[in-house]
Amino acid sequence: MLQRICVSRTQIITLAVTIILAAGLVAALRSMSLTTHASTALEMPHLALPDPLDASPEGAPALQNQTAHLPLIAMNHPLPPPIFGTEMKSTSVQSAELADDAGVNWLRFSAFDWDRIQPTSASPYYWQAVDESSLKNAADKGLEIIATIKYAPEWAQKVPGSFCGPIKQDALDEYARFLSALVRRYSQAPYYIQYWELGNEPDVDPMLVGPRHVFGCWGNENDPYYGGGYYAEMLKAAYPAIKAADPRAQVLIGGLLLDCDPTHPPQGKDCKPAKFLEGILRNGGGDYFDIVSFHGYPLYDGSLQWDEHFPSWEARGGVVLGKIDFLREVMASYGVDKTLMHTEGALLCHHNSPMCNPPEPEFYQDQADYVVWLYVRNWAQDLQATIWYQFEGPGWRHGGLLDGDQQPKPAYDALQFLSQELDGAKYSQAVTAYPSLEAHEFSAPGKKVWVLWAPDEQPHTITLPASADRVFDKYGNQLVPTDNTIPILHPTYIEWAP
Repeated sequence: MLQRICVSRTQIITLAVTIILAAGLVAALRSMSLTTHASTALEMPHLALPDPLDASPEGAPALQNQTAHLPLIAMNHPLPPPIFGTEMKSTSVQSAELADDAGVNWLRFSAFDWDRIQPTSASPYYWQAVDESSLKNAADKGLEIIATIKYAPEWAQKVPGSFCGPIKQDALDEYARFLSALVRRYSQAPYYIQYWELGNEPDVDPMLVGPRHVFGCWGNENDPYYGGGYYAEMLKAAYPAIKAADPRAQVLIGGLLLDCDPTHPPQGKDCKPAKFLEGILRNGGGDYFDIVSFHGYPLYDGSLQWDEHFPSWEARGGVVLGKIDFLREVMASYGVDKTLMHTEGALLCHHNSPMCNPPEPEFYQDQADYVVWLYVRNWAQDLQATIWYQFEGPGWRHGGLLDGDQQPKPAYDALQFLSQELDGAKYSQAVTAYPSLEAHEFSAPGKKVWVLWAPDEQPHTITLPASADRVFDKYGNQLVPTDNTIPILHPTYIEWAP
């Protein structure tokens, strides 16, 4: 079944392979002098399509032995696109073009405010409250949208006055009906949304935020699992409704903030908010979501090492890698294995740093380094998507990929070359030949690529592998080795024919 006309680069490749397979089948049949007609059934009981074409998303109908009619081209929903993503406040034709030019595949978008769409329990759904033009512009560029759903209307609030807080028990059925209508409408042309994120940072206490805040604020200080159990009750109502409306749909837990590591708590903190996911799983929520999303930012104070040495997560390897390790540990303890997405991340300027008021040029160069650090590390950790927060500039604490005039910053240029260099690539392995460096190997069409940098932010001169063909800096400028050696400090690419 043809499911989408506006497709991403990955989808185009998948479709092309499908066409080739179909054409090959026809050619083979003709070579056997088998004549057929479009209305004639051809039995194919043993036709086995190779990966990825025989891999259906969870909940989607799997390819099975069946009768096919020629000519016919069948395509499952393609595999998810590569890891590169960002968040936008709105999406114009121009900004969608800029994102596409940077190699962005995923777009996280705060798309749906339930309180604006259904202000009263009896009111019809007011779809005019949705920025549909932004959704369409993104879909037209083939961007895979992660749509965030937030804000309970007053009549549905468990905590009166808390728009970002939990939904009361007797409103969960109405919430499920709303989600069903929402998914039916926006999973179809021209929007094609498949990924639905329920809230934003729900592991926050509503008493810590304002009445209408971007935080999710489902947290409960009086609960040892910080309200995660009640979030599971919401999932039990929401998940079946979403899946019934679109079996291909993927449901995300709403971007966990994970304040600190409860297994290594900083002095004076119990890190209870990070037990939110465990609360979900303890209450049987493991069968009612597909993806765990989380947020993690280092704060720049002159060094990129703030990621690894982030106080609340240093014991596990840093603010991003530490959270990944923790989430997987919690899921494993309950026999749950779910996909991870890093749905907010960036190198942010620390508001107390003298280097950030305003940011010095060094910050923007280091931010470009961190683009490579973040996406490559998360790719190596097998995350499905990484969302840089945010695309527009200057962004929260100068985190934008664009500047205040909405022109590309060095971080944008670094992302553009990274996505270009690793287009169509698969992660191979960590490279251990240079102990002082962090290095990762990728296999891309027609080449092998190493991505290397110095995590201690000190230069290290290495001898290139004998078979190395070309060396590039983080922006794609070709570097010339000296006596087959090259200094490595900032992200560097070494490539050669396999």
